Order: sequence, then structure tokens, then C-alpha cells
Amino acid sequence: MIRIAIIEDSQALTSVYRNFLSDSEFEVILFNSTVSDINRLIKHGGFELIVCPCFPKFQNGSRIAQTIKADPGLTNCAFIVSTSMQQDSVRSEWDLRDIDAVLLKPFDREGLIRTLKRAGKNQPQNVRQTLLALIIDDSKAVRNTLASYLKALNFDCITAPEGMQGLRMASEHLPDLILVDVEMPVMDGFEFCKKLSKGPDIKHIPTIVISGTINESQFRKGFRAGAIDFLEKPVSQPALAAIIESVSVKGNTNSTGTTVILSKDNTLSSILSKALNFLNSSINVCTTFDEFETFLCVSTPDIVILDLSENEDKLNVCMKTRKLLKSESPVIIAVADETDRDIMFRCFKYGATEFIIKPFGRDEVKARIENHIKIKKLQDELVQKNRILESLAYKDKLTGLMNRRYFDKALKDEIEKARSGNTHLSFLMIDLDNFKQVNDAYGHDIGDEVLKEIAAIIIDNVQGNAVSCRYGGEEFCIIYPDTSIAEAVKNSEKIKRFCALKPISGYRIFQTISGGISSFPETSSAEDLVSDADKCLYKAKKAGKNRIIANIETLSQGS
Repeated sequence: MIRIAIIEDSQALTSVYRNFLSDSEFEVILFNSTVSDINRLIKHGGFELIVCPCFPKFQNGSRIAQTIKADPGLTNCAFIVSTSMQQDSVRSEWDLRDIDAVLLKPFDREGLIRTLKRAGKNQPQNVRQTLLALIIDDSKAVRNTLASYLKALNFDCITAPEGMQGLRMASEHLPDLILVDVEMPVMDGFEFCKKLSKGPDIKHIPTIVISGTINESQFRKGFRAGAIDFLEKPVSQPALAAIIESVSVKGNTNSTGTTVILSKDNTLSSILSKALNFLNSSINVCTTFDEFETFLCVSTPDIVILDLSENEDKLNVCMKTRKLLKSESPVIIAVADETDRDIMFRCFKYGATEFIIKPFGRDEVKARIENHIKIKKLQDELVQKNRILESLAYKDKLTGLMNRRYFDKALKDEIEKARSGNTHLSFLMIDLDNFKQVNDAYGHDIGDEVLKEIAAIIIDNVQGNAVSCRYGGEEFCIIYPDTSIAEAVKNSEKIKRFCALKPISGYRIFQTISGGISSFPETSSAEDLVSDADKCLYKAKKAGKNRIIANIETLSQGS
């Protein structure tokens, strides 16, 4: 078993990882991105692979990677970043020296396992600047010629003289593209494609068949075996370049992640799968709606194809699908018979993006889907960039906590939730004791380190759905939803104790804090909550500092 640590703050994604990696060769242990959990990961040790989100919730990703790899037992582990962004965006957020591979979201089970295996072999998938091609031909001259052509197209190349060795190399190296000759001894190119299509980790690798003579019979045989296109000998570099561009090999930014087809008709599913080869999409077929519903719970497809031709309640299928997808916006293609054309127009109202009437050809499928995919990619990029901008707008750059702008909105929102749910809410305002003296004695750079360490202690000791913010300067605050004032005092005391006991920045600075706590519904507005907590904070300072005072009474004394 290969031991893998997955750092993930999203419960939905941890569920996806569990489902996709169950019954696999990977032993999975899950962690979140808090300082305490990263320390737990390091203490646990023994991991060969570590997966981390591009934007962890609790601390900077590169910092996590550097902290983990600083441990002697984890120096050589492969570090994989999961993201829905392309490489240039990842480069702007991470030091690529910290990354061994990138896992692009959304992903299916095969894509996840393929990435993990490649990273485990120290063959980074998306970080490397070139793609990898496997050339299989019994002629050394042909292998060398094709390799020279592919290197000019920014490929690294590995070669094999026959099919069995080619299969072993495909499993070992997981190339982005395979070129295989038809006429070879022992195993011909068609047989190679058939065997390749049965390997769970290698069946999705695009394979181009090369032959001295290509006729209709060979076309049929090749496509049935799993080939995606043909090249006729002698192969020219322009022809090779054109065909590679058309098939969109893995790693190309034009590829899409996952397609799911809901259909009882195996023939239709097979035709659609072949027609969608140009997308380089992982194809998943569900024959029942229950199976389809389960799939949507663990994976977010880019393309959904609904075969409505054998379904009496066509509009309801569209409505249920849209409801299952919630805020996601895949391309939804409805397939139906000519007699259902009128209903198809009504399907647009219930979430369908496009419809296809049977019978249809490969070119029609490509034409109807291609533009929708381009539009979706632009929309997804815009959504991702907006999320990044929003994250930057609401985060304090120094500490990584949420900032005052976020706090003002969050406190009002949490009060409304508490009011409508008839629950308690507590609020803590923190101020660092004698912080001006630290800045005067050690300088502002060390002062900044103190602020970051205090923020890390807060992050590490706040549980559940509490919201931690830097209020401004040396002031921090915590919103405790659904928490009584007694529980808030208990947690605040814990934070105060850790701050006082932990030396900071190697200068033996023991930074104490004082805090004031107010509560809802005793105090009914955001402004009054802040004001009451501030008054309690003032009392704590006046009473000697290094203490927490609540608005109902003094519940804590300085140690």
C-alpha cells in the first residue's frame, strides 16, 4: 500500500477522495490545513504522497509544503497541489519548487489515481514544461524520426520496439500520447489498443495508429479497438502536428475533465463516447438515475448527456438533474427522438444547454458541443478569478486571517442567523498587551512576526464555524456562532494561555493578550456587540492585562 496524506478543508471534497480511493492501492489519511493538523501530519510521518489544495483555508500553501518538507522523514515525499486553475495561475500563487505535480479539478477516479501514480514515480504531470509521448514501432528508424518530430512539438519521448513492452512502459510512465504502428510482429497495433483500453490507469491515454495503408476496414477496426485517429506512412511533421492539435492530448489547456452519460442504450453510449474523443474528457456512463445521482454527489462533470428517448418523464429528468447540480453549470445535452422535438424546446427552460435529435453523426455532436465548452471555460475562469479576488479582498495579507471588511459583513450575517434560529452568539475582542514596547525594542519586522504567531495560535485553537479576523493593528476578534458566553470564555482562556506561554521569533518574547466578550441576544446589534466587547477589553487592561472579561461579569483573572 502507498501511504498518502490528503490536506483538505472541504467536507465534500474529503468525501470525493474517500470514494475515489477506496479499494485502491493507496492508504489515505485526511488532514485539514490548521497548524495543529499539519503538525499531526508531520508527527504521523511515513507518507510517500501529499495532496494539498492550491488555496488552503487556514494558512498559505507554500508555507505548508515547506514546513512538511523541512521534516527529515518527509523531505522526499511528492507534493501535489489540487486546483481548478491552469499552470500560470498556480505559478503566481506557489513556488513551483515546492510542487511535484498538479491535480486539475474537476477530476474523476482514473484521473486522480493516474496523477498520484505519476507523482509517486517523480514524474510531475502538469508542472513540467513538456508532454510525454510513447512511440511503439518495430523500426528503429521510424521511432527516431517520430521522436525528432515530437521533440520539435515540445514533447519528451520514450520508445518501445513491440507492443508488450509498450504496454509495460505505458503503465510505468503514464504518457500523455501514444503512437503505435499497425504492422508489428507478436502484437499488432489494433491488439495493443484493445489491451490498453482494459487497463484502468491507461485506458484514457489518446492513441494514434500509424499504418502504411489506411482503408475503411482499418478505420472501423481501429476505432473499435480504442484508437482516436490515424496517420499514414510516411509521416510528415505537419501532418503529425495537425493531428495532435485535433485530438487535444492530456495536459493541453483545451481538455475537459469529466463527462457523464445517462443512458440505458449501450450502443448510444458507445457512439457518444467515441464522438467526444476530441474533448479528451473522461467518460462515465450511468444506466439508472440512482447511479447517475450518486455520481453527481461525488464528482462535478463538465458535460452531462441525458438520453431522454426512452424516458417518459423527460422534463422531470432535466429538472432533477439541474437540482442535483445546484450552482454548478456544466453543459447539459439532451438526446431524444425526432418525435420529441417539441418537448426538447421546453427542456431549455429546465436547464438543458443543447439538444441532439437521433440519429446523429460525430461531426454534429462535435459542432453542437464545442462552442458551449468554450463558453463554459470562459465562465469558469471568470468565476475562479472572482473567487481569488474576493479572497484577496477579504484576507489580511500579514496574518492570513479574514480582515475588517469581511468581519463587518460576517458579524451582521451571524447575528441574523442567531436571531432567526433563536440561538446564542458570542463575540471576543483581543488586544496585544504592551505591543508598542515590542515594536520599540525589536523593530516592526519582529512585531509583524509576533502578530503572525498570535494569529496562528488563534487559528489553531478556534473550532467549528467560529470566524477569526484581524480587526486592525494589534487587535483581533472572534465570532462564536451558536456559542454561549461561558463556552466562549473557556475557549478565549485557552487562547490567552497559549499566547502567554509560547516564546515568539526566537527572542523569548512572551506576548500576553487581553480580551473582552459580549453576547447575543443580551446585546442585540452588531455595533453594540463590538462596543460592549471593547468596554470589557478596556476593563481587562485596567485590571492588570493578561485576562479575559465578559460583559456579564469578570470571569477570568490574570495568571
